Amino acid sequence: MATQSTSDRLKLLDHYIHALVEHFYLRLPLDQATLDLNGSEFFALSRLGRKGKGSMTELAQECGLALSGMTGVVDRLVKKHCVRRECDEIDRRKVYVELDKRGEVVYQRLLEGEMNMIITVMDSLKYEQQDALLDAFKSAVDLAGG
Repeated sequence: MATQSTSDRLKLLDHYIHALVEHFYLRLPLDQATLDLNGSEFFALSRLGRKGKGSMTELAQECGLALSGMTGVVDRLVKKHCVRRECDEIDRRKVYVELDKRGEVVYQRLLEGEMNMIITVMDSLKYEQQDALLDAFKSAVDLAGG
């Protein structure tokens, strides 16, 4: 791999990142609980499951959507009984969103699927490869400001 050009390396990294995203997040378990959810809805549920209740503004920023787009996603999730909205008692303009019962079930299924996939990947690597992978991901996240 040392003889590859920078351009080839970037293309390869892009390919690997997209393959991982597709493998981990776009091949979602399609069952009765998840069949009617789209990618934006899954992403919002995953964020709410990981971080808990958040404002609509925070959720929109973290999902990379405009507030109006996030409102549409949340509207659909409310109708599907996956999330619930809550207005701030002091400032009614502030709206918070959190998982509802169905959303918690869907999030747990997603988390179990992710963990099974991660375990499979890590078990297939030697200890030194695991360390190298973790170090590389940590460096990438640190550089990205995460």
